[in-house]
Amino acid sequence: MADKEIRMFNGSVEVRAAVATEEDKRTIGGYAIKYNQQSQPIRDRWGDRFIEEFAAGAFDETLATRTQKALWNHNIELPLGSVKSGTLRLYSDATGLGFDNDLPSNSWGNDAYESINRGDVDGVSFGFRCLEDKWSKVTVGEEEIYKRTVMKAELFEVSPCTFPAYESSEISCRSLEDFK
Repeated sequence: MADKEIRMFNGSVEVRAAVATEEDKRTIGGYAIKYNQQSQPIRDRWGDRFIEEFAAGAFDETLATRTQKALWNHNIELPLGSVKSGTLRLYSDATGLGFDNDLPSNSWGNDAYESINRGDVDGVSFGFRCLEDKWSKVTVGEEEIYKRTVMKAELFEVSPCTFPAYESSEISCRSLEDFK
């Protein structure tokens, strides 16, 4: 059985944040992954470099059969939401794997809201197990590098984080004003 993988990256990320509160309910949301967009170069446990992308619908089966969590920076001791409790809502659309998460009223929920609202945390990462993939070689700049396309994956968790592997991931605070 394949190991659980977590995607994070130390590098610059784009910021997208908006101030929001809605009747004491604080919701964050965005895309954990945008389909068919390449990651930054990733190093595997042996030090080899590759890039990765997820095919559209890679998470569809796991969304129907598994209960995922939202965690603060992948820390299992700091849960932010759960599909089972209804505080985490995951969806797969033409763009990617999206989510909305109602934050808890506790210390790490407050920390997450403040850090996201200020723009200090502006990315999302995720933990998954690859069930099916395809490999190819591509040229990035002047370098030939392997590319992994994940066709099917089991999703365990999404995590607001500082350094996501996919720069196109995004998170922001949600508000009723955004929808008016």
